[in-house]
Amino acid sequence: MIIALSSSIVGSKIVEWHSCLIAKDMVRAQVTKEETKSLIMQMEPNEKILAYYQLVSFKHDLLSTYEKGELIESTLLTPIEAERDDYLHFMYYFVSGQNEFLNERYKSAINMYKIAERLIEKVNVPAEKADFYQELGMSYYRIDQYTFAASYMEQALEFFEHNTMYVVNEIRCKLVLAAIATELDKQPLAERIYDEIILISKPFPYYYSLVLHNVSQNRLTQRRVEEAIDLLEEALAIKEFSQSITGLKAKYNLLNARLRNNTYKGGLDELEFNAKAQKLMEIKAKCKVSRGLYLDNDFSEVLIGVEMLKANEKYFECSEIYDEISQYFESKGDLATALKYARLVHAMSKKQSNVGEDLI
Repeated sequence: MIIALSSSIVGSKIVEWHSCLIAKDMVRAQVTKEETKSLIMQMEPNEKILAYYQLVSFKHDLLSTYEKGELIESTLLTPIEAERDDYLHFMYYFVSGQNEFLNERYKSAINMYKIAERLIEKVNVPAEKADFYQELGMSYYRIDQYTFAASYMEQALEFFEHNTMYVVNEIRCKLVLAAIATELDKQPLAERIYDEIILISKPFPYYYSLVLHNVSQNRLTQRRVEEAIDLLEEALAIKEFSQSITGLKAKYNLLNARLRNNTYKGGLDELEFNAKAQKLMEIKAKCKVSRGLYLDNDFSEVLIGVEMLKANEKYFECSEIYDEISQYFESKGDLATALKYARLVHAMSKKQSNVGEDLI
C-alpha cells in the first residue's frame, strides 16, 4: 500500500525553496526545486499546495532565465485556489508583477504590485514582505518616482540589513538608493553608499560587477569618462555578469563611452546583433543613436533611435540620450543645437514622471 505524503511536508519544502529565491541563491534554489518536484509527485491531493507550487515555480523560472541573459514572455494562468486564498492571491499578483518588471513594463508591474499590496497583511514571513517592498521600490525607481522608491527600499532594508542570509538583497536595495542619490545630485551620499556595497559585494561576483557598473554610471554623470571605462571593463571581465542582460547593457555603455572619448575599437555590430536576438529594444535604439552620432554622421539614425525609445515610453532613457546629444553639439561648438536638446532633457523628465501619475 502506497501512503501519500502529507501536504504540510510538501508545503514546508516549497517555503524553503521560496526562501532561496528571495535570497537570490539560485544554486540552492535549483536543488530545492528538484527536491520539491519529487515530493509533489508523492503528495496527497491538495489544490492550494499545487497552486503555491505553480507560483513559486514561475518565480524560479523568471529569475533563473534572467540571470542567464534570457527573458521569458509568459502568461501565468490563474490557479484554481488563488482567488479563494488571500496569500495565494497576493503571490499571484506579486509574481505577475515580477514578470512585467523583468520584461521592462514598469507601469504594468506597479499596477500588479499595488493589487498585491492590498493583501500584504496576509503575508506572515518578514523576508517575503521585505522582498515585496524591494521589488515595488525598484519599479517606482524605474519611473523616476524617487520618494516612493526610497521609502519602499528603506522598508525592505529594515529586515535585510539585519539578516546575513540576505546580503544580496541588501546590496540591491542600496544600489537603488545610491542611484537615487546620484540622480538628485547628492554625490557625497552616493559615494558613501557605493564604498559600503563595494566591500560587502566582493563575495558575490555578479553583484560585485553590478556595483562596479552602477558606479561607472555615476562617473559618467560627472563626465569622468576614463574612470567609467575602467570600471566597466573590470565589471565585464567577470563571466557571471558579462553573460547577463545587464551585462549586455554594460557592453553598450562601454562602447558608447569609448565612442565619446575617441578610443572605440569596434564591437557595435556584434552588440546590435545580440540585442536583436534577445529582443532588447532599449539597446537596439541606443546603438542606433551611437552609430548615427559617432560613426555614420547620420542624424536621421539618431532620431530613429530616440523615437523607438519614446514609442516604448522609455522617457528616462530619452532624457539621457538628449543630454548626450546636447553634450555632443556643445563639443562641436554648436551651442544653439546643444541648448535645444538640453531643454528636451527636462521635457522627457516630466513625461517620465507623468507615466506614474495614476499609480500614486
